[in-house]
Amino acid sequence: MVFIALVLFVVVAGLVAPATLGPDNLKSVIREASFLGIVALGQGIVMLSGGLDISVGNIMFFIIVYGGNFLAGHPEYSAVLCLTCVLAGALVGLINGVGVSKFKISPIIMTLATGSMLYGLVYIFGGGRIGSAAPAPLQSVGKGMFLDVVPYSGLIWLFLAGFFTFVLYRTAFGRRIYATGNNPKAAWLSGVNSEGILIRSYMICGALAAFAGLLLLGYLGTPTLRFTDIYTMGSIEASVLGGIDFFAGVGSIVGTIAGSLLVRFMFTLLLMIRVNDAGRMIAEGVLILVIVAVYKLRER
Repeated sequence: MVFIALVLFVVVAGLVAPATLGPDNLKSVIREASFLGIVALGQGIVMLSGGLDISVGNIMFFIIVYGGNFLAGHPEYSAVLCLTCVLAGALVGLINGVGVSKFKISPIIMTLATGSMLYGLVYIFGGGRIGSAAPAPLQSVGKGMFLDVVPYSGLIWLFLAGFFTFVLYRTAFGRRIYATGNNPKAAWLSGVNSEGILIRSYMICGALAAFAGLLLLGYLGTPTLRFTDIYTMGSIEASVLGGIDFFAGVGSIVGTIAGSLLVRFMFTLLLMIRVNDAGRMIAEGVLILVIVAVYKLRER
């Protein structure tokens, strides 16, 4: 369904603002969608397991500022520091997962708390400092193009989407994610460690958010404090548009690919026709309601 909506939207966008289908703009949309899409993969996995993570945007922010400062100061250790950043994201996911699964804290409250703490840490301990340019290899990946056609970040996104699609559909871990999200008590009675599945799902989400932050840092070139958190709501929008239900263990992360592209295409189109922020928020809300309503009608 969402792929049909994407095609229709692209056609309409081409009629309303032909510049949206220009080669340069398409490359830009794919690059921007890749950052959002990688976060949406993690968000989708968490939602399929019965959770929700609204800390992903602040994980990215934390990695962009802290990771950017460390990478700029020690470019000779770029590979190790990038791995450390991804592990730091996984650690945040571990904390979220333990809070939700072991202490039964609401996913929204738990991830809101960790996200707020990360945001504060950037300013308190980081002092709001921004370092010099990110290492050249990271910028090459963030800004580079394969054969001047597809951004490297887009190819990485597609690879990760394929990998996690395989994991969800072809492995025992993937089947346990669906079982846990659909009915955690029944899954536990069937021998599934529901709490462990939920914790690992949050760890994957945190690691992917951190990785997306590194790619975005490579694209930006330098750490920045002027960071608008479009990735938390954007990842939820992409997941919902892709057909994943809240707390139901139903849906597929394949749909998040089209969902991410749809979100970024809509943003670009509304920007080109000079719709303000309030108008863009209303349009995104209407789009989500329409597509979700169609999904529900088809289920009847």
